[in-house]
Amino acid sequence: MVKALHLPILDVSLRMKERPVINLRFENGSCEFILAMPTSYQTMPSLTSLAISVRVIGRGRVLHSTMSNQQMNLGNWIKHIGSFCENINAVFSVEDLKFDIPSLRNTLPKLRRIDVVCFKDEPDDRDMLNSQNLLRAFLSDVRNVTLVRVPLGENLSLQHIGTTNLKSLEINFQSDLNLLDVSTWNVESCMIWTLAHKMSIRDLNRLFKLWIKGSNPKLKELSIHWGTEITPDWNVLLGGLKSVETKAKEGGTRNFIIRNFRGICAKIEVKHTGRGAAVVFTLSD
Repeated sequence: MVKALHLPILDVSLRMKERPVINLRFENGSCEFILAMPTSYQTMPSLTSLAISVRVIGRGRVLHSTMSNQQMNLGNWIKHIGSFCENINAVFSVEDLKFDIPSLRNTLPKLRRIDVVCFKDEPDDRDMLNSQNLLRAFLSDVRNVTLVRVPLGENLSLQHIGTTNLKSLEINFQSDLNLLDVSTWNVESCMIWTLAHKMSIRDLNRLFKLWIKGSNPKLKELSIHWGTEITPDWNVLLGGLKSVETKAKEGGTRNFIIRNFRGICAKIEVKHTGRGAAVVFTLSD
């Protein structure tokens, strides 16, 4: 069926949950393969489990068809559809399933991106172990990582992940976030979403001062977003940076230029929307 579409596939995204989903993205749309697994499917001892049926959903959530499992297990389906594209991303919900790491490594040897999410209010030790095992298995190979409320421990902390050679790292509401640690990270692009009580303008100011002194030589972009109805004191953020303000944009956005000791310039964009604030650091061309 994939061949019959006669469309170039931009990327393949796998969502590993109770009902695994394989999403194919094209230039003007997408197509989803939803694999219905047995009702007892609560853990993933291996990828050899046979799907009961496969639903195919196209653009606009329109049901295209439901077909039999084609006598293919979950691993076969992933390999089959993934064979049409080298850009493969995987999303793992650690609170839903227990993953068999060797099976995943054999089935997904060339992942480009891994997303690990946990939406439990109170994650337990099993969730933490699941998260650590997944990240250890793929962290040395992937270039892009997204973490959403993932429980981590001392054995594999956010600091360990940040110092890995990554192209991009996206962090969503991680309880162990320390902004000053970002100065030692080895990433090109970093996006952080955090809560107001976790956000420190003074720490962010210190982070930029460390960049001026030579930290984060690989960093090209850093954006930090947090919810707040109070407009932050941008003077605290900019204190001691010797910044030069450029022409302001519409909507209250302000732009500043800073320069490090090597003479490399970067733009700092700050804005407050009434419900949230953001600081975006971008290396100048």
